[in-house]
Amino acid sequence: MASNSPTKRALPRVSVIILTFNGAEYILPLLHSIENQSYPHDLLEIIVVDNASFDDTVGLVRHTHPSVNLVRLKKNMGFAAGNNRGLLQASHDLLVFLNQDTVCHPDFLMSLVHIMLNDKTLAACNPNIITPDPPDFDSIDMQSPPASLFVCDLSPYGYGRNRMIARAPIYYQKLLSGCAFIIRRETVSQLGYLFDESIWMYAEDTDLSLRLHNQGQKIGVARDAIVFHLHSRNMGFNKKRLLLAGQAIRNRLFVFYKNMGILEFLIFCPLLFVGGAFKIMEFPLTSAKKAVYFLPFSLFSMIFMISAVFQLPGVAARKRIIMQKHRRPGFSILKMLLTRSKVKKNHAG
Repeated sequence: MASNSPTKRALPRVSVIILTFNGAEYILPLLHSIENQSYPHDLLEIIVVDNASFDDTVGLVRHTHPSVNLVRLKKNMGFAAGNNRGLLQASHDLLVFLNQDTVCHPDFLMSLVHIMLNDKTLAACNPNIITPDPPDFDSIDMQSPPASLFVCDLSPYGYGRNRMIARAPIYYQKLLSGCAFIIRRETVSQLGYLFDESIWMYAEDTDLSLRLHNQGQKIGVARDAIVFHLHSRNMGFNKKRLLLAGQAIRNRLFVFYKNMGILEFLIFCPLLFVGGAFKIMEFPLTSAKKAVYFLPFSLFSMIFMISAVFQLPGVAARKRIIMQKHRRPGFSILKMLLTRSKVKKNHAG
């Protein structure tokens, strides 16, 4: 850790919020990694919100970590609403949200808080989220930080694009990934709410990102705050995966319509339609499989896009509220998407 890291006296209290659903396979390694943080334990508040799991997630948390604030929801409310319920339980001004299938490096919290304390322009920040997708994932030492940043940023086509950036301690990006992030309570208050609960799951973090940009807020990702996202590497296509992909495609259309001006959205729509088809290029598949799946997935994407267009009037009221109350005058999301994100190479950390 850098010598100019804040002393314990200067460190703020932090609320860590974890949303679970049938997460018995993952929750104990995550909680164990939080227990092993270099950040002072007496400054941490850990909240686990369970989305009506029917496996042993609740029992495992209750019996192995009795000090955790365990919130049991009576029904599965989805990703957006579940995290919002966790926020209601949080006491502190710095809020950290983690997916259940993550594991944190011991200096994760210290590094992430240090970034937020030293860069007051950051409204929210992702850690360096390392997924199983890179070919050398199994050889990565989970105790040693990598030299590169792994970033999922918004492409000009409106979908997340994975990139690896070398020698960059901070990267100012367009997309705040919902997998793991820190955000200031003041920022949430300015936004009016954290996640849009009408979005059950997928693209709720894109909506949050666009709302932040509409206010002129800055989003970052920090290289030395490491989180390992241990989601499954099984990328086979089946009915369930296709329906989830269709939901993500539809939701992307909704959130851009919600956050853009009408003329801006009409100009952007062709890029969004193309992006729906080319998203398959971001999947961790071989080139041969991408070529085989490209045409069927393109047709599938177009069908969901066209069907979603007819549902857009349903979000018109929400859109008007956003546009009137929470948009910086003259700001263009389209211009933001077409502008390259910035690397900050000289960071005092």
